[in-house]
Order: sequence, then structure tokens, then C-alpha cells
Amino acid sequence: MRGRRGLRRRFTSDLHHPVHLHLDPFQVLVRRGSGPGPHDAGWKDTVDLSPSESVDVAVRFTDYPGRYLLHCHNLEHEDMAMMATFRTT
Repeated sequence: MRGRRGLRRRFTSDLHHPVHLHLDPFQVLVRRGSGPGPHDAGWKDTVDLSPSESVDVAVRFTDYPGRYLLHCHNLEHEDMAMMATFRTT
């Protein structure tokens, strides 16, 4: 579709992190090197990562090109500014 940009990204974690992406939902493609688990079905805005776990997700950025925010939903981590921005074009 016109104006749709996609991205596949791997999230990895050393500790427990519920990772939240703002503005556009994503789908879990791979968890721990195999297919998604039953709780990974459907569109998400947050994925729960256990210690030493990796998750591959696919997201389509449909709203606009520009800056997006990704952050951890653990309250202590939010307070420590555990977040990142990235830009789509």
C-alpha cells in the first residue's frame, strides 16, 4: 500500500522488560528462536521479555514518517529513562 513502511526488529533483554512501542501496533514473529507463543497472537503495542530472551517483531508504520518512541513499561525503568526514539522516512 502507498505510504506504508515496514520494519522487522529483534528485541533482546538481560532482565524482565515489557517493551512498548507508541503509535503503531506490531506482531510477534519469533520468540526464543522458534514461532510465537499462544499469548503472542494478534496485534500488540507491548511485548513481555523474560531475562535472556529475544523476540522478533514486525511493525508497519502507517500514520506518518517521523519519530517514534520505544520504552520499557517497568515503572523503575521508565523513571530511569529507559527509552529510545527512532525515525522512519
